[in-house]
Amino acid sequence: MSCLFITGTDTNVGKTIVTRALLQTISQYGINIVGYKPIACGGDDSLPTEPNQDDYACENNEDVLVIQNSCPTPVHYREINSYSFIHSSTPVFAALDAVCHISVDKLNQDLQRLHHQYDNVLVEGTYGWLTPINKDVRFADWVKQNRMPVVMVVGIKEGCVNHTLLTVESIKQQGVELVGWVANRVNPGLRHYSELVELLSQKIDAPLLGQIPYIGHPEKKDLTPFIQNPEPLLRYFHK
Repeated sequence: MSCLFITGTDTNVGKTIVTRALLQTISQYGINIVGYKPIACGGDDSLPTEPNQDDYACENNEDVLVIQNSCPTPVHYREINSYSFIHSSTPVFAALDAVCHISVDKLNQDLQRLHHQYDNVLVEGTYGWLTPINKDVRFADWVKQNRMPVVMVVGIKEGCVNHTLLTVESIKQQGVELVGWVANRVNPGLRHYSELVELLSQKIDAPLLGQIPYIGHPEKKDLTPFIQNPEPLLRYFHK
């Protein structure tokens, strides 16, 4: 199976935007590829904290819609998403088994279906590397079980060095290959941006694939110019 998993060093680091950039870039090489967001969570803090069954049926998650609009061929929402939740704290509920049980078997079946139809799949995780899928399984475990190499997204901000190195260490402990990483400038006012990227390049034993600048409405832009080093990615996919 030709799949890559997109993880982040934290939440709100730009995984979905990087997923869009990679889908756009890889498809330019004549590779049949699709995006997949297994579990999508909303972030409306005005909603009640107790989940209910209606929360699991929404089909308007922004991340899934961005991925849907970034795929080179038309796809339906439910083709590329197994679970959409309204609540932003769903990983906590999942770890406590307080939401309807998320089935890893369903994730595997949906992933296999996409692979058979499109050959190549770019899978975006939820929040960070160790985020729970349910009370028994984390994303890190699921990625290892499916033998997916990983691309890591780093939101360049205060504290990103520590978060990044902890994530890299955990990926290596899982025995999962880190294909490369992408720097995303989430804070335009951050001082020493270039120095932080240089430091991370020295510390991460994987190539820097690209840098996404701080731009308005990146979900509507052509992001291919910002993936300057696509070669490490291309060897994983079949034409």
